[in-house]
Amino acid sequence: MKTIRWTPTGLYRTLRPRSARRAAYVVLALLFLLATMLAMAGKAADPVGGFPQRVRLSVAGSAAVAHEWVGGRYALTDLDRALWLDVPFAITWALMLALAVPLAGRNYRTVSTRRWVGPLVLAALSAGGLNVLADLTMLAQIHGLIAFGWPLAAVASWGGFLILIGLVGYVTFGFLSRLVGETVIEVLHEADDPDEQPTPYSSVEAPLGLAFSGGGIRAASISLGALQALDEGDGRLGWRSADRVTAVSGGSYMTGAWSVSRTAGRFRKDEPLPWTDEEDGGPGPEERHLRANLGYLLSNTPRRTIRDTMTSKADRAKLDQAERTPGVLATVLTGIVFNSFVFLALLWTSAQLAGWVYRWYYELTCADWRDKAALQFADDHGCLIDSARPGWPVLGWVAVGVVAVVAWILLSKELEVRGQAPAAWLMVPKYVGYSGLAIAACLAVMLALVPALMDLLWRPVSTNSVLTHLVALVAWLGSGSAVLRLLRRPLASLAPVIGGVLFGAALAYVGVLWMLDAMIADPDRRHLGVMAAFVIGLLLLHFLGTIEFWSLAAFYRGKVRGAFATYRRRPSTGLEARAYANGGARRPGVVPEPLLSSMDQRGPGGRGTPLTVCASATVTGRGTRTHAGIPALSVTFDPRHVRVFAPLEGDGSWKRYECSTSDIETLTRRDRWPWTGWRPRLTTMFAVGLSGAAVSPAMGRFRIGPISMLLAFFNVRLGLWIPNPRYAGTLAAHDVALPRPGLGYLLKEFIGFHDPSDLYLYVTDGGHWENTGLVELLRTRMLDEIVCVDADSGPGNTAKSISKAIDLAQLECAANISINLDALRSDPLPSPGRDYSRRSVNLGLIRRRVDGRERLSLLWYCKPALTTDMPPQLLAYREVDPTFPRVSTVNQFFHVAQFAAYRELGRYNARMIQRARSVLAERVADHASYESFRMSGASPDETDVVEYDDGVPGSPAERWVLDELISLVEQLGRSRPGAPDHREWIYAEVRRILATDWEAPEEAVTEPSPASVPTAPAPAPAP
Repeated sequence: MKTIRWTPTGLYRTLRPRSARRAAYVVLALLFLLATMLAMAGKAADPVGGFPQRVRLSVAGSAAVAHEWVGGRYALTDLDRALWLDVPFAITWALMLALAVPLAGRNYRTVSTRRWVGPLVLAALSAGGLNVLADLTMLAQIHGLIAFGWPLAAVASWGGFLILIGLVGYVTFGFLSRLVGETVIEVLHEADDPDEQPTPYSSVEAPLGLAFSGGGIRAASISLGALQALDEGDGRLGWRSADRVTAVSGGSYMTGAWSVSRTAGRFRKDEPLPWTDEEDGGPGPEERHLRANLGYLLSNTPRRTIRDTMTSKADRAKLDQAERTPGVLATVLTGIVFNSFVFLALLWTSAQLAGWVYRWYYELTCADWRDKAALQFADDHGCLIDSARPGWPVLGWVAVGVVAVVAWILLSKELEVRGQAPAAWLMVPKYVGYSGLAIAACLAVMLALVPALMDLLWRPVSTNSVLTHLVALVAWLGSGSAVLRLLRRPLASLAPVIGGVLFGAALAYVGVLWMLDAMIADPDRRHLGVMAAFVIGLLLLHFLGTIEFWSLAAFYRGKVRGAFATYRRRPSTGLEARAYANGGARRPGVVPEPLLSSMDQRGPGGRGTPLTVCASATVTGRGTRTHAGIPALSVTFDPRHVRVFAPLEGDGSWKRYECSTSDIETLTRRDRWPWTGWRPRLTTMFAVGLSGAAVSPAMGRFRIGPISMLLAFFNVRLGLWIPNPRYAGTLAAHDVALPRPGLGYLLKEFIGFHDPSDLYLYVTDGGHWENTGLVELLRTRMLDEIVCVDADSGPGNTAKSISKAIDLAQLECAANISINLDALRSDPLPSPGRDYSRRSVNLGLIRRRVDGRERLSLLWYCKPALTTDMPPQLLAYREVDPTFPRVSTVNQFFHVAQFAAYRELGRYNARMIQRARSVLAERVADHASYESFRMSGASPDETDVVEYDDGVPGSPAERWVLDELISLVEQLGRSRPGAPDHREWIYAEVRRILATDWEAPEEAVTEPSPASVPTAPAPAPAP
């Protein structure tokens, strides 16, 4: 144990106790005092006052440059005492940084940054060693002991400087992270030693689950029709009967609205249920409200709302209020401008500092740069294009990196040949090699590329022809884009990378331009006041504000809430639906949406909401295991819990991190600085807004690469940072007030850094993980029947959404889904307007083994497709809209006819499922054995006709469902050749599921009251 403590990792673990940290701070203070005294002694020994001469000369790189800088002011031998004093100073500050790194590193919020402690401790000692090496080689060169001292000193000094800059940054930000509080830091360290024990499956059995896919307003329209049709008749497959309902993105728009209206809303027995048609067949008040607000993303007022002499006073007041509310254009533009200004302020401040450093560096060899106030291109640009100066440092570190990497490989192979396990010391050449190559790359950019770019821009800046160069650059980009259009198919997968790289190049251009301006400016006329204002403003914004204040996420959630989430009112004009208001304050005429934790989750008896809203959290890096091709984790919201699921090794093995929904609500509303005003409420539509955050800098399986920079810069940020459910329960119990997500989290979005061990988790669209909601439905319950309503917009001859769900269900839930997808596909090369599929619905079987017992579930699946037996109005609408029934998700601006067509498509698919189930249930009830059923279903001239009053024209359900069941049973039977009774077992399970006695639960119906909607209800009790 004593040996382990003095390794970097052991030192980090040793400093975990508070007493050990106190002792370390005492040692750190003593080292700081010793370093200060040595620095003062070295300054006194320096032959010239001001900046230490030994530091300037250490980067000279050659005897000519060194003598030119000295200029006869003093002899190089006058540096002897200063260089000898610098040796213990270097050792002292190296030890000080080596101790400061673990003390600061423990304060970081993510495991990935805390894991850098060990390598950085070694880096601190290495930086001190490089400083000592530079001092000794300079001494040897000055006294003529060696001939290559100046180049070697430059190589060592530049490497030491870069390492020192990185260490100082790590230590500084680490100690600033201490402001989060000791309690939070201790809780975050729970992730350092993760529990890899898998979460056991839920053994709760239930008869029915529903899954609704994403797809924006298209999915919402289809989901509404499916929900309405599934609730018809006895409602055996409807909302009232479902134990769990999972929904993603657009599907959650409608299921969330349905849940709020039916669970939190109040209605009378003499009224139609929310979201059902009225007795005359017309849409109910909720659907009328949605139809009037289909342009919710662009308008503050419903359709057909005008102001004239016939408009009532109440409506006129609403119009006046809407006009005073910022519209979408003003809100979006303001967010883009403010967000861009923040990024540009950060870039300008950094560029000014870098420009001043370059001015100092080139003063070393250019006497004119020291004497002139403002630099001139004609006289002074020659210093920038001197290629000799960066040569030795870059080539030296390339050599170090290559030699170390080759040594690492050869030594590893040697141990492998000897049959020995790789030794721990092999990490040393690995770190040295990769670090050397990284330092070489940084030096090439700093000492060669950036100066070359500044020299390239200096001429147009000096002649005021920057605009001409910009026009030429735009023309070049236009020519490049024309070439890319010709190659768009081969380069389609590279489009995000190309777009991100081009945007990064544009930012680099602006940064270099500002850097040049700072470098050539008169030092006495630098923009110090502007920089101070920017720095103070950014600090205030970071510590007192929140990046969510100007993001589009809150605006988008409010728009979705205003269109979908409604409650009923009964004015003199008749029953109407009104939108819940944003915020939590209840005022006259304003009703806030109930908190999600205030709603009951469905249990025995059918009371409460069965809804689980599915979202995702993107993961970068390899610190957290994810499935190949899906760098994201599943996140779910229900009235009791917010959960994150992380896969473990092996199919069907995963770890669940969870907290109560009320814990998240507590942490988001408990504010360290309450006067700044950002307090989101965790409601159903809040979760729906996260599940529908389709466009954001982090998009899970849609790996967008560098394009995240472009989206973050222009405020295309619909996702949200929420307290990590992994720690939220503990933090809420400790009564901790969390700091708001500041500029650091905005930069994480910009560079694409997302660590699931962070204090906050960036949550976006559920379709970024899995778009049908089927996998999460399988995870939560052992369900007998599942209805999956897919709104996939892919080509008719594909079935990508369900195919991805099938693959992921095997990995996440060890569930094998068998379904014939060919019946759902259309002709790959159809004639125009006739891309028909055989069916838009089908039957599947799901097999799982839990606790040593095999379980079987029926899967009823439907997708958007055209079939010849569809109602005439749907086939006719295809002639009006060639994109029907698979309009792109980009189109979020439906008109009423388009909305009605997709709603009718959802009704048709749901009714076909009900019809097929009725046919299958009747047939299997007549045959006790599979062999009898198979023989009866094999007759080619036999057709089942079931009387089913569903309002769908055309022939009733026929034998396809019988043939599908026979095909599935045969397919699964062949997978068990050694179990001849397996087919009979499968059939017996199907009979059991379809023959289950069932009674429809009643909806909660109560009389309305003015105070029926709670504003701050008590949280739901923990299960």
